Amino acid sequence: MRIWLIGADQRGGDILRQLAKNQNIDLFVTDAKERPRAVAEGIIAAVDQVEVVTPMNVNTLARRIRPDLILIDSGADQRSLGNVTGGMTFATSLTNEIANASEYPCIVL
Repeated sequence: MRIWLIGADQRGGDILRQLAKNQNIDLFVTDAKERPRAVAEGIIAAVDQVEVVTPMNVNTLARRIRPDLILIDSGADQRSLGNVTGGMTFATSLTNEIANASEYPCIVL
């Protein structure tokens, strides 16, 4: 099974730890930062691709990555926009729009 993890923050790191237990799972990790939390904590050595995923480009990227399932860690966006008025709502809405726009199965973490 090929899983695409978008975002490697706290929840993404937790997922990476669990999925690493199954050698039959092929993981592809993207993040908007080169050194997200999962890399900083040594859970993974590096992300596979530094990319900002939006509702506009999620399907183009997914066709290239060819996942069976997409997992979205919205933690970093929520944290970075949390101090802005309405930022948490915006981050949640953006994440939900990515999931809704995707032609592939998505789970928001």
